[in-house]
Amino acid sequence: MPALLRVQLRASAAVPPRHLLGAAAVICEDEDADHHAAVKSFAVGPLASSPAVGGDGSCWWTIGWLAAAGVPPGWPPTTVRFGPKVCPVVGFDGRVSTYAELAAGPPARRVRLTTASPLFFSRNGRDLPLPEPVLIVRGLLARWNAFAPEVLRVGDEDAAALVGAVFLDEMTGTTRRTDIGPGLRQVGFEGRAELRLLRTASAQTCQVFAALARFAEFAGVGAQTTAGFGRVTVDLDPRAVSAEQTLPVDRRPTARAGGGPGAG
Repeated sequence: MPALLRVQLRASAAVPPRHLLGAAAVICEDEDADHHAAVKSFAVGPLASSPAVGGDGSCWWTIGWLAAAGVPPGWPPTTVRFGPKVCPVVGFDGRVSTYAELAAGPPARRVRLTTASPLFFSRNGRDLPLPEPVLIVRGLLARWNAFAPEVLRVGDEDAAALVGAVFLDEMTGTTRRTDIGPGLRQVGFEGRAELRLLRTASAQTCQVFAALARFAEFAGVGAQTTAGFGRVTVDLDPRAVSAEQTLPVDRRPTARAGGGPGAG
């Protein structure tokens, strides 16, 4: 089931993305897993410093687990290998949910994403270091539908309605370069972005939007989430559901107020 799993390590916080990916694969994938799958069952964040443990510095490392059932086959680890360095685990904890719980929470017309690591998208061989709302939604839809139980997967009509209704209302931040190898850097967006829905969005679209926003904390946003990029925290604003809220309206003749089965 979706989970945020944390391990506390005696390690330096400076771990390159390829080592984060390698360590997570050992914990989250068994021998029969498709190691080149386009959509993987985990996402990770960067290491974050924590108070000293036993006189030594330590870090917390967060893994987002996306599979509908169980926990990663290697959880909890006793050691974690980042490249050539083996780090002892001195503690672990976690927070679990279910796809049903994520789907059944309150609807929202507005969510705020705050990055815990830089995010970017890969488009036609070029990187886009911006919180582009349609790309955010499409990426979350792909990960949700890859792992959620069939009855909770988002159908084509609901997905199209959400993509057609979401927009970027506000953003505050900057670009940040992350070293990914000798002479190589990845540029990503770091900061805060507020996504909103058009006033014409149906109740069903608001429900799907909120479910995916909650899911984003587990799945991450953008490209290379398995290597530490795109980790976010999410704030939902239920007040934005009010019909009295003044929001832009899509007045194109072909616009659909949209929603799939169950739209109200």
